[in-house]
Amino acid sequence: MFSPKALFTGAFLTGTFLIAPLLAAPVAAQGFFGGDETPLPHITLAQAEIVMDVPMHGNDLEALLAQAAAGKSLSAAKEKTEAHFIAQLRTELETRLREFLTDEEVPLITDNQSLTLHSAVDLTIAKELNDIRSSGDYELERGRLTASGDYHLRLKSPSGRVLREKRVDIADLRLRQGYQIKTPNDGRPSEDNTNEQLQTLMAELAERLLDRIEDDLEADSLRELNRS
Repeated sequence: MFSPKALFTGAFLTGTFLIAPLLAAPVAAQGFFGGDETPLPHITLAQAEIVMDVPMHGNDLEALLAQAAAGKSLSAAKEKTEAHFIAQLRTELETRLREFLTDEEVPLITDNQSLTLHSAVDLTIAKELNDIRSSGDYELERGRLTASGDYHLRLKSPSGRVLREKRVDIADLRLRQGYQIKTPNDGRPSEDNTNEQLQTLMAELAERLLDRIEDDLEADSLRELNRS
């Protein structure tokens, strides 16, 4: 026998079952994408610790004679050159790290809860001579600059505990830059592009190092540290 009351009750229950998943969907979505997600840690970038050995500008004997004539030591000139390229590499590294972490929306904030990102570089740049050619007017030296050494990344907790670390063998990056020194035979100053090539190499080194460590600094990877 037809019952209007039974029909109403059945329709109400059916509507309830249909609507319930729709109401639950935003709650489930919030669990996946909202407030329950592990927050990103704050990151402080420590100043990179860099030691470096780079070749002198120009022919080594020429540089030695010029420095001796000016009453200056070759070691002082070498230290000045190294300080210049240490400053450049430090700036290149920090700039790229900041840009990457900003793109990942990682808060670059210093507080009592922030993790500290430490970078250490031990770098040697060597000159490899390819050939020397002489003409009536000048001597032309050509070769390449190669990079070797180590890069260390460490992420530390506020207490100083190492949460993550990574080492990169710089020789594995296979960085190469050609150089050329053209020395006139009449005593005029030589034309040497070594410094310009060193500047290019420092920029490329910073870029390649970031390529090797970026997986460890992505947002999801840093969230894992907060979960541990």
